[in-house]
Amino acid sequence: MPAAFPAALLGSGRPLTLRGAGHSCDGQTVSDSELLVSYAPETAVQQVRDLGGGLFEVPAGASWYGLERYLNRQGRAVPVLPNYLHMSVGGTLSVGGIGVDSVRLGMQIDHVERIQLIDGMGISRWCSRTEHPELFRFALGGLGAVGLIERAVLRTIPHRSDTHLHRVDHATLGELGEYAERIAQRDDVDIYWASMRRGRISSTVGWRSGDRAQCAAGNCEIASDLTFGGHPDIAQAPPTDRVRLWADYVVPAGQFVPMIAAVEDICHRLPIDHALTMVYILIIRRSIGAPAFAFAPVGAAPVSIGVGLYTSVERTGAAIEATRLALRELFEQCCELDGRPYLYGVADLDASTAQRLYGTDVDRLAELRSTYRLHHLNAHIPLVRTAAGRSGSLTDSRNESSVTGRS
Repeated sequence: MPAAFPAALLGSGRPLTLRGAGHSCDGQTVSDSELLVSYAPETAVQQVRDLGGGLFEVPAGASWYGLERYLNRQGRAVPVLPNYLHMSVGGTLSVGGIGVDSVRLGMQIDHVERIQLIDGMGISRWCSRTEHPELFRFALGGLGAVGLIERAVLRTIPHRSDTHLHRVDHATLGELGEYAERIAQRDDVDIYWASMRRGRISSTVGWRSGDRAQCAAGNCEIASDLTFGGHPDIAQAPPTDRVRLWADYVVPAGQFVPMIAAVEDICHRLPIDHALTMVYILIIRRSIGAPAFAFAPVGAAPVSIGVGLYTSVERTGAAIEATRLALRELFEQCCELDGRPYLYGVADLDASTAQRLYGTDVDRLAELRSTYRLHHLNAHIPLVRTAAGRSGSLTDSRNESSVTGRS
C-alpha cells in the first residue's frame, strides 16, 4: 500500500469506516454506503523495522500472528498477545488488547512507545506520552475515533518458549470466581486464563519456565510455544448461519464474584447453544504509572478481572433480541461494580452511561473530532455517536444560558 494512500483518503472528507482484520463485533467495521479502509496483513510484516533496544516499528496492518513469528526469529516476543492472533496490530491497539499474559503485564497498549496517527485532514503525526500526549491517550483503546493508526512502535521482551501450566477444574462459575479473586491477589503468576465451554469449567495458571521440578503436582504440563499451540495458521471465517454476539466486561479485583454470578444467572436463563458459547476470564495487572487511556476497558484499579460471554446465536430475531437483552443486563451490572465494557463487543452505550464511565473525556472526544476534522470517520460507532450527541446538548445548553442571561 503506498504510504500516501491512507492520508489522501482520510483527507478527502468522504465517509469512512476503519477496519483491521474485520474481527470486531456488532457491525463496528461494517460500512454502509461508505468507503472501507482496510489492510493486507500478509504483506505488512515485511515492513517491520528493528529500532534497537527491544523497540520495533510495526505497520498497523500486520497481524499479531505474523509479527510474533517474525519477532521469535529475532529472539523477541510481544509482551501481551490476544488469544486469536489473526487480528491486526492497529485494530487491537484501537480497543486495548488483553491476553493470558495480562495477569502480570497489563494491556497491549501499555507496551506502546508511540504511534503514527492520521487525522481527518490527512495529516500524519507521531504521538506518545510526551508528544501529542492527548491524542495518544485517546487513540489507544479509542476505536479509531481520533484517527487512523498507521504505524506503532512497540516494546518487546525476550522470547521464552517454555511455560509450565497448572489446570484446576471448578464445579461452578461461582467457584471459579472465588479462585480468580485469589489469583488476582498474587504477584508471582505469569499466565492466567479460565473458561467455561461445553460444560467444563477450568482455570489455568502458568509460569514462563520449563523447570520440570515445578511440575511435580498433578494437572501440570510443560507447554512449548504456548502462543501458537492449537492456533490456526490462517484466519478462519465465522459461520454464515449464525450471529456472533460477543461482549466483555472488566471490573476491579474484589468485585468479580458478583459479576460472575450475573454471568452464571444469564447462562441458565438464556436460550443459547452452550456447545457454541464460551465464558472466558482474564486477570489484568497494570504497572504503577501506566497511562490512563480515555476509553480503555481497564479503569484506575491496579488489578482488574475481565469476563467475556461469547455467544453464537441463531440468525432469528427472537434469539438475537433475547441475547442482546441479556448482554444489556451484564453491561449494567458491570457499571454498578465500577467496571468498564470492552468496546470491541456489544455495548449499548448511551449518553448518561458514557458520562458515568468516562466523565469529561466524552466531551473532549467531541472537541478533538471537531479540531482534527474527523466528522466523516467511524461516525456510526456508539462511542462517537454518544460524543456527538453530548456535544450537541452542551451547545444547546450554552446557547440557552446565553439567551437567559440577556433577557
